[in-house]
Amino acid sequence: MNSIDHIKIIIRKVSLLLISAILSVSLSSCAHTAGKQSYGPQDDKKLVIYTAHKEEIYMPIIREFEERTGIWVDVVSGSTNHILEQIASENGNNSGDIMFGGGVDSLSAYEEYFEPYRVSSYDKLDKTYSSATDSYTVFSKLPIVFIYNTKLVLPAAAPRTWEQLPGYNWVGRIAFADPASSGSSYTALLIFISKLKKEDASEEIIIKEFIDSLNGELSEGSDKVTEDVASGRKLIGITLAENAYKEMAKSSDIGIIFPSDGTCALPDGCAIIKNAPHKQNAELFMEFMVSEDVQRLLEDQLYRNSVRTDIAVKDIPNENKYNIRYSLDNRDRILDIWNRLLEDEKSEKYE
Repeated sequence: MNSIDHIKIIIRKVSLLLISAILSVSLSSCAHTAGKQSYGPQDDKKLVIYTAHKEEIYMPIIREFEERTGIWVDVVSGSTNHILEQIASENGNNSGDIMFGGGVDSLSAYEEYFEPYRVSSYDKLDKTYSSATDSYTVFSKLPIVFIYNTKLVLPAAAPRTWEQLPGYNWVGRIAFADPASSGSSYTALLIFISKLKKEDASEEIIIKEFIDSLNGELSEGSDKVTEDVASGRKLIGITLAENAYKEMAKSSDIGIIFPSDGTCALPDGCAIIKNAPHKQNAELFMEFMVSEDVQRLLEDQLYRNSVRTDIAVKDIPNENKYNIRYSLDNRDRILDIWNRLLEDEKSEKYE
């Protein structure tokens, strides 16, 4: 046998060994899959979170939770209303464990789909808007504020009260998202109604006055309000303080005003979905999201107000209590009035 033939035999043997090894790994992998296992975590190390938060809010919190617990988190994101409707449609046959985000008034409206749970740090939380049934736990406070373009509006000329918004100076110059889709705008609309409510002024009259001030024009979303004001497309806006602070960190063209006649800071919350597949892990997340570390992160980096009473928090000037009961009982009626008058305004505008 010459050297070339000898090399061919060695190559053939090595090839057969490689093929055998590949087949072995392949069969092992098939058996692994057939046993309903995977290279991912075991089921007791999983958690599925439905969230209405933006990625910049939930991502750092979830990453830290994963690091500390070894639990693998799957995230499903969407609007508050869409996710809550999905939870309701599943009616207890849920793949999700946690609803993370959404105003507490929205969570209250769907409390039948949540599992009561009280966190161990409950006594250290602001209980102004806590759930009487423990169906949700408050996460962060979200004040409603006015913003204005500092290049186009003098600070002394900017509106300081809700009653100053319908003035002639601001017609068509106010950035505001649709309250039918934006929870913060719905909160703002109810604050506006409460501040202008007089014996001779019905809710319909007040809402029409507000829509007239908007000239029937709306920002594409709550996060677009600050963009509209910063760009000069609008002069003033009504939005969350969180959005205002974020824009101010990027641009010097935004000023912020806490209305002198009062504003509200409605919290968002977190809730365990009934029949959660990974309930124990969901409880761990509930404890984590109100922990001192996470709540300090809200204050220091995420432009939100903590709900813990044992840490220093940003001041909310002129804070009033929000009427959650009124919000829940009248939501459909108020939004029906809003949608009808908005359509009327648009029709008149384009006639």
